[in-house]
Amino acid sequence: MSSINHHTREINVKMVYYGPGLGGKTTSLQHIHRSLPEDNRGEMVSLATAVDRTLFFDFLPVKLKKISGFTIRMSLYTVPGQVHYNATRKLVLQGADGVVFVADSQEARRIANIESLHNLDENLRGHGMNPETVPLVLQYNKCDLPNIMDVAQLDEELRRREEPRFETCALDGRGIFSSLKAITREVLLDLKAKGVYKDPSETRPAPEFDSAPVVSPSVEKTLVHALHTRTDLEAFRLEDAKPVASPRGLTLSELWEAPTDRDQILAMEGDIERSDYVSAVRRADGLLREYVGVAGKEGAPLAEALLMVGVNGVFYARLRRILERKEPTKRDALFCLFFLTDVELRVKTTSPSG
Repeated sequence: MSSINHHTREINVKMVYYGPGLGGKTTSLQHIHRSLPEDNRGEMVSLATAVDRTLFFDFLPVKLKKISGFTIRMSLYTVPGQVHYNATRKLVLQGADGVVFVADSQEARRIANIESLHNLDENLRGHGMNPETVPLVLQYNKCDLPNIMDVAQLDEELRRREEPRFETCALDGRGIFSSLKAITREVLLDLKAKGVYKDPSETRPAPEFDSAPVVSPSVEKTLVHALHTRTDLEAFRLEDAKPVASPRGLTLSELWEAPTDRDQILAMEGDIERSDYVSAVRRADGLLREYVGVAGKEGAPLAEALLMVGVNGVFYARLRRILERKEPTKRDALFCLFFLTDVELRVKTTSPSG
């Protein structure tokens, strides 16, 4: 729940990104974080597991300029999407002022979306919060992929009270800032209605939000984003930033069949681009175990499964050494990416349909 300090004229707001596993929650926060100027953002803390992108949360404090005399401090969190992390999801959700539900637009993830939304309702009620009144924004993510549901179908299954919703692509940033602006507006309106703060210009309507630029991950470091707010409930405004439409470029993910696997490879490539080699190596270990069907099984014969598809034993031995290192290098992370791709190609050539 938001806290207010009348002495310092400061309001602290908490927003949680919720949704099914691998739907784009962490990638959404990563895009927001890297698109903000350094003096407007805090450190992002990311904890990964073997089968999901987040164990506890990604913490992103974003300092906004004053609104009606108050300084707004926002904290953005994600929750793990996997079912067996529900206790963690519920813990992170505690005290949330608003929720961004990140749905996976792929047809194959339809049931996962519905189950995750029901789980959100249950956990909100567990904290004594009403799912019908908590500020909520829907992100229909992965809109760039084939075999996705149309907006009308997603609305029918997920939209219950005319919540703002946006088609998004977390990898290149399409719609991500529009979603952030919308949930910010919903939360601030809710806090004002509850009397958390008063707006001296009650008679002025809140203008519509401007659209945010799409940022290509490959050129994002060359752009400078200035995030501003106005005096009432107007949205953020990005100045001195130009939309970038260039694609990410060549990626090994195109060699993978399953969309969820492609997402993980893209995320791993993103880790390497950001020099987060620890995350890249951990992600490789988790994806590899999940890929050969032994995720979560202690003592599972991973080596045997890999050798059966013809993986080079020397390569596997090198991978094991890398996984034991506390501070892997860029070469280590790139080798893991190569190893995963090699396994994928071998599995495809040894399968009946390959």
